[in-house]
Amino acid sequence: MTKTVNEKRAKTVFAELVGRVSSKKDTVIVEQHGKPVVAMIDFDRYQLLTTKRERRFTVLDRVWAKNRAKSARTAYQDATQAVSLVRSTSSRSRRRRSA
Repeated sequence: MTKTVNEKRAKTVFAELVGRVSSKKDTVIVEQHGKPVVAMIDFDRYQLLTTKRERRFTVLDRVWAKNRAKSARTAYQDATQAVSLVRSTSSRSRRRRSA
């Protein structure tokens, strides 16, 4: 569950919010002047999100390293071809599941 509190209230009940996030796995959004500025999430979820992000950037780094010498036009053509391949594969996969 997500709970939203203003900054002043968050300061007052900080320990309670930490307990709520850690034990109930809730998310707490802290607002300043009605705008969200901070999200409190439990540490397990933080680690999961961080790990996923690092994996994605690792993949991007490998792709960039392999294609560094290619021209922009060639890279665009390769990307277009890859997107088409993924889309056609996923369409076939959906058809098999619905059959």
